[in-house]
Amino acid sequence: MTGPVRSLVSVRSRNRAVTRVVAVIATLLFVETAQGADQYDAIRQDIEREIAAGRASGVAVSLTQRGKVIWQEGFGWADKKRGERVTPDTPFLLASVTKPFTTTALMVLVAIKKVSLDARANDYLMPAKIRAGVGNPDDVTVRALASHSSGLPRIFQFFPEGGARKQPSMDEVIRDYGVLVCPPNEQYYYSNVGMGIVAHIVSRMSGRDFGESLKDKVLKPLGLSHSFFDTDLSRRDEMAQRYDDQGNAFPFYVTSTPGTGELYASAHDVARFAMFHLKVHLADQQPILGDEQIDELHRPVIRISADRSYGIGWMIGRAFDGSTVLYHNGDQAGVVTVMMLLPSRDISCVVLTNQEADQDLVERTRDATIRTLVPQWNWKSSAPLPPQLLPETYRGKWRGKLHDGDRTVALTLLIADKESTLQIHGQNKQSITDLGLVEEMMVGKARGDLGLPATRAAKAETLSLRLKVRGPKLEGEIGAEAPIPHAKGPEHLPFWAEFSRAKVRSADQ
Repeated sequence: MTGPVRSLVSVRSRNRAVTRVVAVIATLLFVETAQGADQYDAIRQDIEREIAAGRASGVAVSLTQRGKVIWQEGFGWADKKRGERVTPDTPFLLASVTKPFTTTALMVLVAIKKVSLDARANDYLMPAKIRAGVGNPDDVTVRALASHSSGLPRIFQFFPEGGARKQPSMDEVIRDYGVLVCPPNEQYYYSNVGMGIVAHIVSRMSGRDFGESLKDKVLKPLGLSHSFFDTDLSRRDEMAQRYDDQGNAFPFYVTSTPGTGELYASAHDVARFAMFHLKVHLADQQPILGDEQIDELHRPVIRISADRSYGIGWMIGRAFDGSTVLYHNGDQAGVVTVMMLLPSRDISCVVLTNQEADQDLVERTRDATIRTLVPQWNWKSSAPLPPQLLPETYRGKWRGKLHDGDRTVALTLLIADKESTLQIHGQNKQSITDLGLVEEMMVGKARGDLGLPATRAAKAETLSLRLKVRGPKLEGEIGAEAPIPHAKGPEHLPFWAEFSRAKVRSADQ
């Protein structure tokens, strides 16, 4: 064989060998990719099935371990009308998953000694301040506000764009609803009024709008480029549209406590935020907090139940093996979200959706995703406790008043074995349903029109009772509720109410 022919054969042999090596590598890569895909395939199928059935619109998932995103994917629609698909970078409304971001901004101010967690909250407020229905406002610390242990009421107001009612300022919210309905630090009571005041303190002590403060103190330093507060109108087109339980678009809306739930962020960005809280020091993130300050945010402040507590903007639970779980859920009109951290395993999982009916899907997706790394994973989400039989101390006739600033509404309660009723002065008695004792509070529902400007404007005609006997008085919160079309939860306007026991005539028995 001549030299040129030998050279040609040699080249061809080498080429065939290279081709075989490339083919083997490609096969190995394909197998590795396929195995990775198969690991999440059942999750994908479940999500896609829910979207096809109309029970979900768009979903984004992100899973991290040891400082790396190991799976993230988007499904379905960010905006059906515009034909925009969800990606891991699609900004979803986070709802209450906003709260850990808000308290992270708070802790940045604590770190530079502009705010003290154990200072009186009212020291940072002006002109509107927290005041007492029951308890002492001086006992309300910043820590209590940020851990839902302040004694302030819950609230949810819905202001659709173009509607007759306008979003109030936080000073107006504090003036109207910043009234203690139980003593500070007595019990856990989820309060958007309280957490809204936390955001207000961040804004006041930063000298800037809360959205700008959050951007400067948290979003930009942590490299969260697909995250923004909803006051940033220049980025409105990036937002995932919110859909109701029928898959129809909600109008753009805001609430009365924006710092509690109006941050938009992508699954990828929320995962980066979660890694920061797992003390992963990513090269492109600034150290806005030290490890000690992060630990302070995660430390339990108030007990929720036997196995759950709340820290500073974080819910805290225990996994199947007793290890700590840090998490927060979000659920409001057109939104269901979750962020969950397993610190001992350096794992985080984020699931974001933009349709009202997605709660079960979010929980299934969260658990199935974590199970790809922790096969034994099992998590029981908290469920409302069923009402227990009321103690004898609650029974009888009570007369009192509901307070709305300088206005009062006269009320009469009758708690009896056969039928319990609530009567607004000048109106007929209404039966109280779902009456019982939950977490040492008397709860129940009744129909009624309080006739107040805020309740009339909201068309609120259902009353939610949450009262407790303290000495000779029955006192606490009565909320006026109005349904939000196609949303699971209603608007809720809270008012302080107090009753004294009245003598019951035999005809009333």
